[in-house]
Amino acid sequence: MDSIAPTGVARILIVEDNRDTADTTAMLLRMHGYEVAVAYDGRSAIQTATGFDPDVVLLDLSLPDIDGYAVARSLRDAGLERASLIAVTGYAPDDADWSELDFSDHLVKPVGKDALVSLLGRVHAARS
Repeated sequence: MDSIAPTGVARILIVEDNRDTADTTAMLLRMHGYEVAVAYDGRSAIQTATGFDPDVVLLDLSLPDIDGYAVARSLRDAGLERASLIAVTGYAPDDADWSELDFSDHLVKPVGKDALVSLLGRVHAARS
């Protein structure tokens, strides 16, 4: 299988409480050359991110312990300003200003492979 991982966006943290979704997405991204870490709740995400230093965080907004917005603020407060935070949600208001909410973009569930690959390509282009 060809690698889709663009240079400069190689480390992705998936934060998703649905374990099947998180693990399947992680497997897909690993098959395409990304280095991936997974966290199933907000507190684990914060802890994992500080040691993993991701380029991109795919962050579910509805987590069982703390919501994705609080996780995003904590990640920024922890010094992870360079990471692109991507909100992943089952609901997405059309008029949301994601940049004001600490996110560079968003994906609506269920996230398809093509949408994910396209977004990661845009993140790479923006970082270049």
